Amino acid sequence: MGRGPHDPVKKRAMEWQIKTIARKSSLSGAAFHPGETVVCLVYKDAGAGELGRADLLPVELERFDLPGEVLGRWTRVVKDPDEEAQSARETMASAEDFFFSLYESEADSPEARESADMLKHLLSLMLERKRVLRPVGDRRTEGAQTYLHVKSKGTLEVPIVQISAELMRSIEDTIGDIML
Repeated sequence: MGRGPHDPVKKRAMEWQIKTIARKSSLSGAAFHPGETVVCLVYKDAGAGELGRADLLPVELERFDLPGEVLGRWTRVVKDPDEEAQSARETMASAEDFFFSLYESEADSPEARESADMLKHLLSLMLERKRVLRPVGDRRTEGAQTYLHVKSKGTLEVPIVQISAELMRSIEDTIGDIML
């Protein structure tokens, strides 16, 4: 008998070990300075089978060799350490940027698609709570939920994925700086 997608053993195999807000470049190791724009990439590491995250200056993007497929991206402005709390508007913009980038970069491997679908589902719920997205039609419990993006009036399909408390904790480590 094969293992299903919701089998607890399979969930443990999908570990997400990703750092939160970086203080230095993933490529050069140079410290980020207040006011600099940083590009954050979330990717599926082909070798390790885990999600990874790279924080880079925009000029470093072309030189950085990702060890897997990019699932999504967002940008952030480095804050002064004394002013660490981000404004609600900046956080919302980062979450929206990351959410929509998950639709722009279609993952090739099934594992990367599964990771991207989990992130799409989680971010859609967060953005719905903040009234950035609005569900269309009846609430779905399987398949996909249609959402209306309030600003653009565009609709999109979000896959419905079961997210356990363990998975939620690990996702917080991945995208902690855009959790809403």
